[in-house]
Amino acid sequence: MLRTLVGSVLVKLVLIGLVFLIVPMILYGRFAAVDEERQQLLLSNLQNQGYLLAQSLELALRTEGPKAPVAAASWVNRLGTSSLRIKLLLRPAGEQQSFYYVAAFPEIDAAYLDAERQALINAGLLSRVEESCAGNRSLSQTFTGPTGTIEILTSISPFHTEVGCWAVITAYAESDPAGATLSRPFASAPEVRWAGIFYAMMAILILAVAVSVSLGLRRFARLARLIRRLPGRRQISFAQATPVPELKPVAVEFDSLVTTLETSARSIREAAEENAHALKAPIAAMAQAVEPMRRLATTTADPQAKRAVETIERALERLEELVASARRIDEAIAEMIDAPAGPIKLSDMVVNTGRAFAEAHGTNVKIVTDVEAGLKVAASEEALETAIENLVDNAVSFAPLGSEVMLTLKQGGGRAKFSVIDQGPGVPIELLPAIFERHVSHRPQTNGVRAGGPHFGLGLAIVRRNIELMGGKVTARNRPEGGFEVSISLPLAG
Repeated sequence: MLRTLVGSVLVKLVLIGLVFLIVPMILYGRFAAVDEERQQLLLSNLQNQGYLLAQSLELALRTEGPKAPVAAASWVNRLGTSSLRIKLLLRPAGEQQSFYYVAAFPEIDAAYLDAERQALINAGLLSRVEESCAGNRSLSQTFTGPTGTIEILTSISPFHTEVGCWAVITAYAESDPAGATLSRPFASAPEVRWAGIFYAMMAILILAVAVSVSLGLRRFARLARLIRRLPGRRQISFAQATPVPELKPVAVEFDSLVTTLETSARSIREAAEENAHALKAPIAAMAQAVEPMRRLATTTADPQAKRAVETIERALERLEELVASARRIDEAIAEMIDAPAGPIKLSDMVVNTGRAFAEAHGTNVKIVTDVEAGLKVAASEEALETAIENLVDNAVSFAPLGSEVMLTLKQGGGRAKFSVIDQGPGVPIELLPAIFERHVSHRPQTNGVRAGGPHFGLGLAIVRRNIELMGGKVTARNRPEGGFEVSISLPLAG
């Protein structure tokens, strides 16, 4: 499982997509923290600037004495800069709450000052100005003036003279770089938004690649199933069906492979027919030539001649069976390569096979079936039927007279498991690993004659080949309670 995940292209693409999603989140948190520190440092500098400005005004206004309210405007204009906005307020000595605008930079008329004073009251900022006489107070407060101008108030710095309590409010316009830095959230910065858009596009692109590859491979799988199950497979082309250009060379090779398999299957069938036809003629000629020898041996009553004729006849019979068996094997191989594989009703096939063998063997061997109904598998009907018949025939040939051969069919884990159980002698443990090999046959002697007639050790080999070509598995074991069990498992049809 781990090896599959490590080698999966889709898993790697998904991991890359997750990296493109997670890394920006981690970096965003760190950059946001850095931006917060930068804003705090800038605000601290601006507050210090306001404090130094207030100290300068305090020294200047103290020297003015009672004339300070009149001279305040000129001193504010001297200390003002192009970007810094200064507002100077005074609470005359003897009053407890009311603050009045005395001067501002840039200069504004008295009517605007009154309107802005009222806006400060409405915004609740004037109360902070009143509190500031107890000490310096830092701010980072957005304030909208009477004309809709947005400013960032950065500090309120108080000081006292003989005329009363003064408060210096420093501010920057929101359009100013310092004001923009303080007022703009980190997430709304253009570079952050562009980075977010870029990473989102990369993640979407990777996801699109993963989906495209997945759909392309799934389409390959569907086409492979159609080619395996349906006749006329040459009409189906991988190259024409794949939507992914990079998969075109692979699709072309798949089409070539399918064509090669079809050609091979046809060649095997033709060779099987030609070989069988070529071998039958000399066998028939030898059988006819032996007939006069058999009559002559019978007439002369020569035991040695009679045994020789019988040996020749048995050899000819065996040779005919070998030729027929070889042709069946070749045809089965061609069938596995080229035959369509569709949903086969395995339950019905097992029941019918059990019934046919029960009728053929009568009371000699009892056939018992335990079949779960309705099971279907994706297979070639002829190849699957051959495998099942070979298994049952093999079990019956080893079953003692009057014994039982049980056929069971169950499902589990998305697969169908078919088992054939006999009450025969089983297989020697040293031969068990090789029983599915070609020409491996072990049959106990019964009165000097091999049980069940001539056998060539091909039945179980054909079973294994057919089942494995259909995506199944074959196993065999000696049962602890006696007898032998051969099982096959196949994927259930979807």
